[in-house]
Amino acid sequence: MSNEKITYKDATGTIEYTLKSDLMFHYVMQKSKTALLGLVCALKGIDPSSVRDIIVMNPIELNNSAKETVMDLKLILNNNEILNIELQVYTDKYWIKRSLLYLCRAYDSIGMGDDYSKLKPTTHICITDQNLFPDDQEFYREYLLLNTRNHHLYTKNFGIKVLQLNHIRNATQKDIDNNLVYWAKLFEADTWEKFQYLAQNNPAIEEVGNLILELNTDNQAKEILEGQRRYREMLASQYTAGYTDAEEKMASTIAEKDNAIAEKDAALAEKDALLKKYIDKFGNL
Repeated sequence: MSNEKITYKDATGTIEYTLKSDLMFHYVMQKSKTALLGLVCALKGIDPSSVRDIIVMNPIELNNSAKETVMDLKLILNNNEILNIELQVYTDKYWIKRSLLYLCRAYDSIGMGDDYSKLKPTTHICITDQNLFPDDQEFYREYLLLNTRNHHLYTKNFGIKVLQLNHIRNATQKDIDNNLVYWAKLFEADTWEKFQYLAQNNPAIEEVGNLILELNTDNQAKEILEGQRRYREMLASQYTAGYTDAEEKMASTIAEKDNAIAEKDAALAEKDALLKKYIDKFGNL
């Protein structure tokens, strides 16, 4: 028997758990610092040479990961900037409120009595395949605090960025040059053949491929990933069921009101008919 280790290059077919699994994403990024560097530089549009260090502030241990765990990736960049990277692949009508809460919590990085000068610039980055803004199909967007009249910037140290994987067709040349399109394709790669094509001649992404394969072939890890997926799907189903129930109840209420209005209209029409008959008969007296 050969002792040669199997790699992602030997895998074929569907990738059961891709980078769009937030647990997979978190695990891979904390294991591969080179890949993490590439993603952060793509999201920030900066050169890797400007990065001295990236620290994962909330590393995970798979054996201790519960279904309910919030899997955002919290980073310190060059010891002077906080990045919070979130994967959002399930419907959440409270996403805007939640993202603001996460941003505020991350920005509040000093202790009681500490000097406010120690507050670090903070950005919450959402990577999603959902239509968070149906009327806006921009691939990569940035939100900052601005004067609503003249658009004067209040601060550049506090903001939210959104990468829409499902709007890759609207990527700009800047997005392409910054490797954002490449990373979007990596997230969307759902077969080993697609991933292998993207990973060609890129050692950092080859490492990512082997880490993805590791979790996809480890029974204990797969149980954890499957448990998390079912939990997310259950939440999404509950949301859909709640929306459907509300829609059905609303439809029933509207139907009852329509029937009541129709009955009142019929009663008024009957009264109008009786009044007309009376006027026709006695109007000349």
